[in-house]
Amino acid sequence: MVVGGDSFVGGSVVEALRRRGHRALASTRRRETVDADRVFLDFETPEAFRAPPEVKYAYLIAAATNYDRCETDPMARVINVDLIPRTVASLLEQGLHVTFISTNSVFGGERPWPHEDDPHAPGIAYAQQKSDGEAVVLAAADRLGARDRLNITRLTKIMNATVSPVPGWVAAWKRGEAVEPFEDLVFAPISVNFVGEALATLGEKRLSGNLHLSGAENVSYVAFAHALASRLGVDKALIKPTTSVAKGIHIAFKPRYSGLGMTRTTQLSGVEPQPLDRLIDDLVVDLRS
Repeated sequence: MVVGGDSFVGGSVVEALRRRGHRALASTRRRETVDADRVFLDFETPEAFRAPPEVKYAYLIAAATNYDRCETDPMARVINVDLIPRTVASLLEQGLHVTFISTNSVFGGERPWPHEDDPHAPGIAYAQQKSDGEAVVLAAADRLGARDRLNITRLTKIMNATVSPVPGWVAAWKRGEAVEPFEDLVFAPISVNFVGEALATLGEKRLSGNLHLSGAENVSYVAFAHALASRLGVDKALIKPTTSVAKGIHIAFKPRYSGLGMTRTTQLSGVEPQPLDRLIDDLVVDLRS
């Protein structure tokens, strides 16, 4: 079962599982969309969620992720630290294996390639909430003796053709207009297709502990723009590098290093970091479809 199956990441996991021949259910908060493959789950209801009896594994791909909301809305912390971890605890108590999705931002972005078990250094509200949520989930697993049925999987930036800045860049290039990517914004992007397939693999292997899924390179948005433009046959003159500082734009999470170390994850699963050229491949396929 994929909790958050309506999201583009959750949807990719559902599709990957079904391609592999698994029965995959998605949860939804919209009662009118419930059917044989969609179960109702609302974190904010006081009743504990009971998974259908045939479900043996659950992915928790849900959170309040908007950085501004996490800074200003107390409900964001309730969702990330109380409600979603409560659901994880309930699923563990029911005997399920669980993947709890977290984020590279818990490490703060000042250390290159943090390993799966490295200490956290959250610097923004969202990162602090996810770090605290991890602690709550681990405490519940310890209380239930269920650490061997839980993995916490942290992700870097997830991309497809609909994720900013790709749509805006492609539209500008089609008009023959230049784009202005930021040289001072670094990330280690991975494609939503890569995430779906990788999470399916982690689930099949019933791994426990901390795991990472990351791009293989820390790249600036300028380097990313050049890689995408080159693959699409766009003139590099249509890329005009700038910085967020020069544009007067405040960016809440602006790490020096975004990538995650994947040594343990690769050893246990065979899943390796996604190279930038493979990400570009997936984006081009997505754009053309």
